[in-house]
Amino acid sequence: MDQVTSYNLSFSQLFHKAFLKREKQIFENGKNALRIFNGFTEGFPEISIDLYGRTLVIHSFNKTEGNAYPLSTAIGEDAANWIPDLKCILLKERFSKNPKKQQGTILFGNQPDVEIAEWDTRYKINLQLNRDCSFYLDSSLLRKWLLENAAGKRVFNTFAYTGSLGMAALAGNAKFVIQTDLNPHFLQIFSETAKINQIDPKRYRIIPGNFFRVASDLRQNNNLFDTVIIDPPFFSKTDDGIVDQLQNGIKLINKIRPLVAEGGNIITINNALFLSGKEYLAQLEKICTDSFVQIKDFIPVPTSFFGGEFNQEHMPADPAPFNHSTKIVILEVHRKDGRYE
Repeated sequence: MDQVTSYNLSFSQLFHKAFLKREKQIFENGKNALRIFNGFTEGFPEISIDLYGRTLVIHSFNKTEGNAYPLSTAIGEDAANWIPDLKCILLKERFSKNPKKQQGTILFGNQPDVEIAEWDTRYKINLQLNRDCSFYLDSSLLRKWLLENAAGKRVFNTFAYTGSLGMAALAGNAKFVIQTDLNPHFLQIFSETAKINQIDPKRYRIIPGNFFRVASDLRQNNNLFDTVIIDPPFFSKTDDGIVDQLQNGIKLINKIRPLVAEGGNIITINNALFLSGKEYLAQLEKICTDSFVQIKDFIPVPTSFFGGEFNQEHMPADPAPFNHSTKIVILEVHRKDGRYE
C-alpha cells in the first residue's frame, strides 16, 4: 500500500476529526497560531500540523528521506479545502540530512506568515528560522499567565529564544525585562516584536550570551528579579556548563535561585518526553524540603495543542499529573536574608 492510499484510509479521518475540534479557533482570527493536529496524541505519530496565521506547517517525523512529500501533498489538499484562505504550506522534515529541509520547504504559496497574534499581543515569527517555528505553541497559557501576573515585576527570561515569554510579560506591564539567549540572531526577532507592540526600549534589555555566564554576572552585580523563567533546550553543552533536562534539570533552578527576590517566582519548563510527570515532581520536591522553595502552581498546555485526549500508546512517558509532556511549574521562592531589592 503506498503512502497516499494509506493517507486516504487512515490519516484523513483523523485529521478531519482534529480539525473539527479546533475549527472555532481556526476561524476566530486569521492571525491565530495553534497546533491543528498532534500526531503523538491523536494517533499518527509520523505527522504534526500547525497553523500560523494562514500558513500551514507540516512537521514530518518520517526517517526515510523523501517519503514525506506524497503524504504532505495529500494533507495540503485537504487543508486547502477546509481553510479556503490558506496562503502557504511549509513542510519541515525533522530527520532530513539537509538542514534546509529541516527548516522548511515551501510546497504551496510564496511567503510564509511573518506575524501572528495571541491574547491581543502581536509576535514576529520566522517559520524557517530553525527546525521549529520560532514560536512555541505549547506555552500559550504561560504567556497568558504572564500577561495577567507580570504587572510591576522585574522579569529575567533565560534561554529566551525569540523572546515570546518576555514579550508577554512586557505586554502585561512588567516593570523591566531582561532577555538572554546564546544566539543573538534569535533575539533579533524579539526586537522586531517589541517594536510592533510599541514597547519602550527603556523597559527591556537584551543580553546575548551563555546562560551560566550571564547569570553569574547578574548575581555579582546584586541584581534581583521578581520572576525568573527557565525554558532551556533539552540538552546543550558549552565550556561554562551543561543543560540536561532529563538527568539534571534541577541544577539550573539552583543556579538561578540567588537572583530571585523574596517572595518571587521561578517558572520552570521541562519538555523532556522521556521524563514522566511523577519523576519530574520528585526532582522538584528535593529542593522543596525546606520552606525556602515551594511548588505554587502548574500551568497546563492548551488542549488544542494535543487534541484534549491522549493516545498513551504513542507517549514515551506518562506526563500525569501534568496534561502534557511539556511540564510547566511555578515555584515560590523565599530568601534567608529576606532581601527584595
